[in-house]
Amino acid sequence: IPKDEQFYMTTVTFLVENTLFRIPRDPLETHSTVLRDMFLLPIGDRSEAEGMSDESPIRLEGIKKIDFQQLMKVLFPGSFGQTQRLPVGLEEWSSVLKLATLWEFEGIRRAAIGALPKCPITPVDKLVLAREYNIKEWLLPAINELVQRPNPIGVEDVARLGLDFALKILAVREQ
Repeated sequence: IPKDEQFYMTTVTFLVENTLFRIPRDPLETHSTVLRDMFLLPIGDRSEAEGMSDESPIRLEGIKKIDFQQLMKVLFPGSFGQTQRLPVGLEEWSSVLKLATLWEFEGIRRAAIGALPKCPITPVDKLVLAREYNIKEWLLPAINELVQRPNPIGVEDVARLGLDFALKILAVREQ
């Protein structure tokens, strides 16, 4: 029996923090070079291949369920008649940015970078995200914002920025 090219979907099953997710594979392959390359790896016995069933899911060790859910909300925004809530706020969009960067979802990464400044976000948040996820265009503006901020750099800021980086910021503030 022939399979429709557009509406015969292969699914993949992931296990994230003891929760199963079964999702269409095509958007993962289309938007993520890392996952596309993973799916291109040769598989042995088809019935035992990871990701083909609930009994043999692809285990995403070290990935948080909440982060994975936020990425899926962006990747699968909903169908006709259904409204899937997109991520909202700094924490949810940071989750999207984290996994989009890790798995090279370039379009989704750009969407997260575009959405984050619309959230309530501090200069320290921007610097932490810019350094962690290599958002070069945020670095100088966030440093300038922090240097010109009227309130002093506190202990919590130093903990988040790291002592060396915080000392450099303090040196610039002193000038």
